[in-house]
Amino acid sequence: MSARLAIALLAAACVGSSCLAWGEDGHRIVGALAMERLSPEARASVIELLGNDDLATAGLWADQIRGDASWDWAKPLHYVNLPRDDSVFDAARDCPEGQCVVAAIPRFLAVAADTSRPIAERRDALRFAIHFIGDLHQPLHAGYKDDLGGNRIQVTAFGDIRTNLHALWDSVLIRDRIAGDWQALAQSLRGAITPALAAEWASQADAAAWANESACITRVIYLELPADAKVGADYARSNMPTVERRLSMAGVRLAHAINAAFKVPAAVSGNRSPAPEQDGQVGPADRSVPVNVPSGGVGGAPR
Repeated sequence: MSARLAIALLAAACVGSSCLAWGEDGHRIVGALAMERLSPEARASVIELLGNDDLATAGLWADQIRGDASWDWAKPLHYVNLPRDDSVFDAARDCPEGQCVVAAIPRFLAVAADTSRPIAERRDALRFAIHFIGDLHQPLHAGYKDDLGGNRIQVTAFGDIRTNLHALWDSVLIRDRIAGDWQALAQSLRGAITPALAAEWASQADAAAWANESACITRVIYLELPADAKVGADYARSNMPTVERRLSMAGVRLAHAINAAFKVPAAVSGNRSPAPEQDGQVGPADRSVPVNVPSGGVGGAPR
């Protein structure tokens, strides 16, 4: 099977299933970039929960369970919608009751690090957090509700691949770039992350800021999409640097977040009151939403 045919088949599958963030290749790359940046303490905690330190595989789980209706409550936690006339996340407006990816990340990290909770619950929380940090760095996961984050924008890529805007950025551009070897791209990105870049990216540890970054990129994506929605090698050449930068940032920030979560013992000893919200941003509060129990009232299409 040719690489181009494989991309076409993947794109067709994405159109029918509201393709998920980054696809497997993107999430594997994010996890692989993060693995080597784990502190010894964080690595030990990850191994305790997952049985290994393979973040590249752990990041896939939250998409793999989406065919199971018992996990439908988690679907809106993969993304956040912002208005078309604003690119700055507002918790009260954009994430009511903590039902979005911005609030989910610190919430699940806190659960994962809470040694007073059952280990199975902590394991699921860690796998969600790993995945969601990757999700939030895919620009169209801070998109528009009316077109389902670009899922309703039909696109033709490279002449013969029928897909949609969301799937184009999830998978099609990456698949065209890697030619079946995600590890080679991970290695290339790893070598390009200088200590200065890593320090700069890790210093911004606020999920709301990551959403703002993605929202700004999303606006550019819409402006630069050709009127006929046909994209080719020039589009890929122009936009792959953004894709690669977002994957790299996600990998660095994932490691930083896990290192911070497992830096000290985090048992809560029965007091699980939500932490106060400051400056309109959601802190690492439990919010009493169990990891493996439906929270109710979940709507929206998967992304």
